[in-house]
Amino acid sequence: MKILEIRPTAGSKTLAYFDIELGEHLRIYNLMLRRGLDGKLRTLAPNACGKHSATFHPILAEQISQAAAAAFNGGRAANVPS
Repeated sequence: MKILEIRPTAGSKTLAYFDIELGEHLRIYNLMLRRGLDGKLRTLAPNACGKHSATFHPILAEQISQAAAAAFNGGRAANVPS
């Protein structure tokens, strides 16, 4: 798992938009890193036709959110083994 690019935002619940490579054959672009009301970080897929274009198993979602948070906070530990 590798964060390809992260783009911070300002003034919204969304902390950043980011692109990720989940493996050799899959890249997902424009994911959102958000902080929920409970303070936890969450990753959301972009919308297509009014619905999220992808969903993630909770374990994978947590791994993606942690990698994005690391990239957002300096990038030193942004890459997580696949």
